[in-house]
Amino acid sequence: MRVIIIGAGKVGYNLAQTLSMENHDVVVIEKNQDRFKVVEETLDVRAILGTGASSEILEEAGIRDANLLIAVTESDELNMIACLMAKEYGVPKTVARVRNPEYADNHILTQSSKLNIDLLINPEKVTAKEIFKLIEVPEAIDVEYFANGKIQLLELKIKDDSPILNKHLKDISMPYRFLIVAILRNEEMIIPHGNDQILKDDIIFILATTKDMIGVEKNIGIDRSKTDNVIILGGGRIGYYLAKMLETTKVSAKIIEKDQERCKQIAKDLNNVMILYGDGTDIDLLKEEGVQNTDLFISLTDDDKLNLLVSLLAKHLGVKKTIAQIRRSDYLPLVERVGIDVAVSPRILTTAAILKFIRKGKIVSVSLIGGAKAEMIEMIVPDNKKIVNKYIKDLSFPKGALIGAIFRNEDVLIPSGNDYLLPRDRIIVFTLPKAISKVEAFFS
Repeated sequence: MRVIIIGAGKVGYNLAQTLSMENHDVVVIEKNQDRFKVVEETLDVRAILGTGASSEILEEAGIRDANLLIAVTESDELNMIACLMAKEYGVPKTVARVRNPEYADNHILTQSSKLNIDLLINPEKVTAKEIFKLIEVPEAIDVEYFANGKIQLLELKIKDDSPILNKHLKDISMPYRFLIVAILRNEEMIIPHGNDQILKDDIIFILATTKDMIGVEKNIGIDRSKTDNVIILGGGRIGYYLAKMLETTKVSAKIIEKDQERCKQIAKDLNNVMILYGDGTDIDLLKEEGVQNTDLFISLTDDDKLNLLVSLLAKHLGVKKTIAQIRRSDYLPLVERVGIDVAVSPRILTTAAILKFIRKGKIVSVSLIGGAKAEMIEMIVPDNKKIVNKYIKDLSFPKGALIGAIFRNEDVLIPSGNDYLLPRDRIIVFTLPKAISKVEAFFS
């Protein structure tokens, strides 16, 4: 598949890297000289210096033979124009990143057949939805749902007093079907086997049915708590979208925002959220607003360093859990080390949403996990005689991947080697990046 990506920022670069690894023919258009050089020197793709709104540049990129155009520049208008031009050239699928709420929330615009953009994606709204899921399962670093919500994947850190600490996987037993699909240890993603041990500070990715997951958590020493109150630092787009979602729940929420005009703007649209004009680094303000009795503190400013600082401050004052927005990828590994519970990256979440759209068809959904170190792919099993009605243990399944769950006739199965696949089964596959193309080829 020929893919043209316009914009080599964090999202564009990540998409180019992923799609290139999957052996797609990728062309990146970037007008910034420095970013262009980075792409040209580090990725196995073709890079073109120029603007994606130029028909000359698009033709140089091979627009007439392209299957997909993705526009993820900093300009919403350029992204939409590039997609419109691509459609005129006959490109079947187009994706535009659109951040301005005046565009992204305008249903007349987004649902217009004349606009003819296949996917309009708003990174801030995607990030707010991810945080909202974490509020529902506060003990998790990440949570993903599959099979219409019936299968759950949790990313959990092993505590010092966990009953499974230092145990071999084959020796862990409980009255629920579950599967530890991966272990993140010292920044390395491991696909574990029966003889592997769970060690202190491991982060595990555990798969089970949603109805059984609370019981699974108890068996590994984690009690699910309830989030009653939240403080959000930053009334920007993510904070605003998250607050709107929280208004549909019983969770009490406050927003701290230092821009007085922004406070007035969001106060008009939020009825059940308290808006506080003030500086989040003000310890007296945090104490006055009861941060020490707060279940969850969420830092969502545009400044990564400020998010880290205030999250640590809130943790020091006694908040139970912290979530911080981190845009810089080199900061992500530091978050856990300094004591912040969860980091969310709009770049990674946006990339996952676009990949999900690209792989539509037999692939139902795609989730990037462990800071994009691996993927969970939900797909439909084709009617292929080489695959179906055979024991999983007898399949030549790609190295670096495993089948984590099977959804069949509304029933969920956490499989063993003695289970088998049937046509139209919906399966959840864990895979390392190097194995993604092999997994897709296996099921093609």
